[in-house]
Amino acid sequence: MMPDSVAQTAKLGRRMGPCGGCLAGVSPTTTTVQISSLDPSALSDGDAAALAAVSNAVDAADAPHLDPVDAAYVQGNLAYGHDMHPVSALLVARDDAALVGYAELHVSRWDNPAHLYIELQVHPEHRDRGVDDALLARVVTWARAAGRSQLMGDAWVDSPAASFWERQGFTVGSRSAHRRLVLGDLDQPRLAELLAGAEAASDDYELVALPNTAPEAMVPGLLGLHSAMNDAPLDDLVLDDDEWPVARLRAYEQAMTARRFRLHRLVARRRSDGELGGHTVVVVEDDRPLIAAQEDTAVVAGHRGHKLGLRLKIAMLHQLAEQEPQVQHVDTWNAESNRHMLAVNDAIGCVVVGRAVELQRTLP
Repeated sequence: MMPDSVAQTAKLGRRMGPCGGCLAGVSPTTTTVQISSLDPSALSDGDAAALAAVSNAVDAADAPHLDPVDAAYVQGNLAYGHDMHPVSALLVARDDAALVGYAELHVSRWDNPAHLYIELQVHPEHRDRGVDDALLARVVTWARAAGRSQLMGDAWVDSPAASFWERQGFTVGSRSAHRRLVLGDLDQPRLAELLAGAEAASDDYELVALPNTAPEAMVPGLLGLHSAMNDAPLDDLVLDDDEWPVARLRAYEQAMTARRFRLHRLVARRRSDGELGGHTVVVVEDDRPLIAAQEDTAVVAGHRGHKLGLRLKIAMLHQLAEQEPQVQHVDTWNAESNRHMLAVNDAIGCVVVGRAVELQRTLP
């Protein structure tokens, strides 16, 4: 069973042009916007609220199916991320005093030493004014200084952001879909039938719910489960495998707590030898408790063929119904080429609510 995740852009890409901050074929844009940096680990409430306002305005225009975020979400995301490391740099664009755009620069401390992932957003009212070009010029300068040559951005299909990246010479490396499971629309008899079949195919496995923090005895097996995400298809993305040392696993658990995310995870353990064969992980936020976000679902190669992915995901729905009855929907992301996980998600009732692309370019 190939993995799935709500964080598909954990994998990262692009190419410099003839001028210092511009990319090939793009001329510098004259603009009065002022670019500065902020400390992502010590954002003021006002700056965090302004960043949230830009993000929500972009989503309302390009992806209205997304739920809005608030200042607290932005502060937690930038300060702790997924591994207790703040975002590597935060650039903001201001028109007079108003914050009209930003660029988050993300690098991994564990792997992919050449990569930089760029989250760049410009308020819809300030598009086509050179704000994105000005931000990207500063991003390229930062990337060169940091020795990061593989740059990546993402965008919703047919959105202004997609046009921007392609105008800058980025190419599509992967196509993905945002899927949603609306819990009130579940076909419970169908799920019961699917679960019975999955349990029969995996009768040598038991499902175990793990707390946050996981017991030490389970850590080696959990590292293997997280590493199994490397089997997810990359399509044309240029990426190394994610590395999962113990420190990263523990930092992930700590970050979820710091961000006030309730971590739900189930592992499939083989009864005959105690080996962990698969897991599924979902988080529910304290501040947005109606939403559940799929982190990972993965089955280790040697344990595939027993419908463990299907069993884990349906069992997680039962756990959420019992422990988080207020949750209304579960969101997940999958590469369009991940046919194994797509079959599972389609079977349990997921629907596509948005399609996106990941784009990349290499600095010389």
